[in-house]
Amino acid sequence: MSVSFLIRTFTLGVAGLVTIAGAILMIGSAQAAENEHRHGQGSLQILQVENQWQLTLSLPLDDAFGFEHAPETDEQKSHIRHFVAQAESFDTFIKVQGNCSLQGATVNLPWPFHADGEPPRHSENAHDERMHEEAHAHEDVEAVYQIDCKEAITSISVNLPTISPSLVSIDAQWATDTGQGMQIITPNANTLFLRH
Repeated sequence: MSVSFLIRTFTLGVAGLVTIAGAILMIGSAQAAENEHRHGQGSLQILQVENQWQLTLSLPLDDAFGFEHAPETDEQKSHIRHFVAQAESFDTFIKVQGNCSLQGATVNLPWPFHADGEPPRHSENAHDERMHEEAHAHEDVEAVYQIDCKEAITSISVNLPTISPSLVSIDAQWATDTGQGMQIITPNANTLFLRH
């Protein structure tokens, strides 16, 4: 995930973006060398401005679904629907300590996927070939959560085995009103404590 994506999707207004932009650039540059697709490793970006929080969980497709291409079978389509349902419920994958309410959850897939599991049909061969090549590229799925908190989040726990048994670690980075930091989350050390 790029720093520009984080800035573009976290809609807090100009003042909020300026506040977090410096912190994102600091932690984003540290991540740049590590920002390659690696099986078994995900990332969690945590951004806060006042009472608005955004958490973005990015996972390799193979870890999320067990395959890295657009779904081709009913079983693969079922895996995606199940993952999306779990991800959108939020507290299945991530638990926050604080007086917070989920304002929105979005799951971003690298290819079109409809609720009925049928991908869109295209008629142009060149376009189909490009779509096929893109569909088999190493990509990630993202779950983006918008949260409103009446008090600051004190900790965030990530349930790696529920997300995927193949996940070994998640690189967490945060930029909050009180500071920024990085931590590796593992199945045995799955709680991130935010300092206030």
